[in-house]
Formats: sequence, C-alpha cells, structure tokens
Amino acid sequence: MSEGLYSRLCALNCLNAVFDRGESLDSSLEKFAKKLQLSPQDKSFTHALCGFVLRYKYDLQQAINTAANRKKDVSPSSLNVILLIGAAQIYLMEVPDHAAVDTCVEMAKKIKLSKQSGLVNAVLRRLIREDNPELMPSIPDWLIKTWIKDYDVDIAQGIEQTSLEHAPTGIVNKAGKWSLLEGEFELNDNEWVQDYASYLPVSLLDDLTGKNVLDLCAAPGGKTMQLASKGANVTSIDISEKRLKRLNENIQRTGLNKNVEIVCTDILKWKPAQTYDVILLDAPCSATGTIRRHPDLPYIRTQKDIQSLTQLQANLLDKVKDWLSDNGTFVYCTCSLQKVEGEKQIDKFLQNNDGFKRAEIKDHDEWKTAEGDIRLLPTYGEMDGFFISILKN
Repeated sequence: MSEGLYSRLCALNCLNAVFDRGESLDSSLEKFAKKLQLSPQDKSFTHALCGFVLRYKYDLQQAINTAANRKKDVSPSSLNVILLIGAAQIYLMEVPDHAAVDTCVEMAKKIKLSKQSGLVNAVLRRLIREDNPELMPSIPDWLIKTWIKDYDVDIAQGIEQTSLEHAPTGIVNKAGKWSLLEGEFELNDNEWVQDYASYLPVSLLDDLTGKNVLDLCAAPGGKTMQLASKGANVTSIDISEKRLKRLNENIQRTGLNKNVEIVCTDILKWKPAQTYDVILLDAPCSATGTIRRHPDLPYIRTQKDIQSLTQLQANLLDKVKDWLSDNGTFVYCTCSLQKVEGEKQIDKFLQNNDGFKRAEIKDHDEWKTAEGDIRLLPTYGEMDGFFISILKN
C-alpha cells in the first residue's frame, strides 16, 4: 500500500460528503480521520488537499476534462473526485508526481473501480506532461451576483479574491486583548482562538460587571468567554450538544465557568424565567464571510438556504426581543456578507418594532454603515466578513 494512501482516501470521503451530501468539510474530516486513524500530520495534509480542490475546483475540472478529452465530467462522481485530488497535488502542492499518480490509481482500486484505474493513470500522466495551466480560485456565480447586487462589481471581485485566501488566526485573552498569530502556537489557560470580527461585538460593550447577559447560539464559546471575562453573569444557549461540550471545555480550561450557565435547547421553544440586561444573538446564517476558513461553504450553501436562514433570523429576533430588560442592549450579528441577513434584516425588524432603535457605536467609524451598524468585509484585513447591529429598547 502506498505511503499516504489513507490521507488521500480521507480526502476522497470528505469531498464526496461535501459534493454529494452537502456535509461540512470540518465535520466530515473529524469523522473520517478518526475512522481511518490518521495522524495529526496526515489529517493536516488531508485538510489542505481538500482546501485546494474546493478553492480551485472549476479550473482543475477544466484541465481534467481536456486531458480526458471529454465535454462532461468523468463519471462516476467518486472517480472524478479522485482525478481532482490528483490534479490538485500535481499543480498546487509539493507532492512528487509519481506519488500523486500512484495513490490515485490505488484509490480507484480500493473503492472497486479497478477497471477505471487505467483512465486515472492516463489522465494524470497527461496533466504531468503538459504545461501547467494558470489556475485561478473561484466562487460560484450565484454568490458573486449577490455580492455585486449588495455592493458593486469591484467590491465583489475583492471579496471573491480575499475569500479564497487562507484565513488568519487570532487569539483573545482574559484581559480582553486580541492579537494576530503566525505559525504554530500553543494556547495557555488565559487564551482562546477567535477571529477579530467575532471578537468585535462584545468588545463594543461597556462594563458588564454584575449584568445578566444572554448569549444565544453561543457555541463554540468565544463570545461567552469574552462576556464572562468582563464580569457578566452569562446564560449561554445553543441547540448543539456537541458544540456546547466544546464550549464547556473552553470555559473550564480558562477558569471562566463560575458565572456561566449552559443550556442546550432550541431557542424558539425555550422561555426564560427572567429578562436580561444584554442579549447577544449571533444568528444562524449562511456564513459567507468565513469562506476562506471554510472553502466548502460555496458547495453546501444555496440561494434557497439563504432564504430559509433569513426567515429563521427574523423568527429569532421576534422571539427574543421580549426577553430584554427595560433600557437593555440587544446585539445582533452574523458572519454573513449577504445584506439580507444583516442590514436589511435589522431595517425590517425596526420597521416592525418601534420600541427599538439603533444605539450609537462610539468607535470604528471607518466600518460603520450610513445607518450606524458595522459592516466588516474580508478585504479590510485580518478579519472575516461580519455584520453587527446594537439596539436599545
């Protein structure tokens, strides 16, 4: 068996899960890496390989189809994914050509496509012989069109390019400081990983000492830890037991668990016994602002998904508005670039709820919208795309 076969098989399983079943890369990788008993190094290689295939799929596919002398993609789909894996290694990764070819041929045999292994060998060797094409990363047209509509062509192109780069890593400490990391690092018990955009909503809030705060859709817990470190009494709610387990591990590790209550429930079916001084709703969204972190998103999200998520956000806003104490603070945010999930969502909420108004955000004028919300784009620097609105009742 060729060295590295299992890491490629893991990539095949993960990519099939993304393309055929709409599963996320992260969850698929966790599942298949464990099943195949990959080492941390092999798991990292698999993640990188999948990332290259997802980011460059369209140009890789065109090169494969030309080499195979076909107008349509090679079938069955698993065989086509094997060729994408081979092409990504040949063109985009520092993998010896013979290793890229041999492991892909073995994969075909391993998944009972032995008769097509000759095709795999022939197509990949043709790719090796020919001049390397100029490959460009790309995002599906439907998504680009929504960005052009929401912003303009130049901004949309900038978002596309930046979204296809590798994401930075940031950490936050209990003193409330965010910093950018480069290279390998090891967290201490006073730190946690968090993107700057995700860090910003809580950082905009004043002193929270003794305040009762509701953190909705809280997992994996970055904002919960920020809130607790600012002295708040936090109730953290999420529907995912698995994600809440990670949140609990984080607050235990950092020692921020004393003033945090964790509740696993569906927010739409839950009713609190009290009102809260601050409510933070990091709403479920299309997450299009995090594509460079999650290159599978363009393949597992559709326009219909955005429509259903927009309705869910509206339902959540309507549900939780009554849980806010008088003169309370309501923070709504999403990691989506789609204005229908951000600016337009809040405009609609305020039109239907005249008891609420936008609060003044004192800092970051460079990122404010005309209405006074904050809109972050990945083109702004070391941050994800994000939307933040702070409301008062």
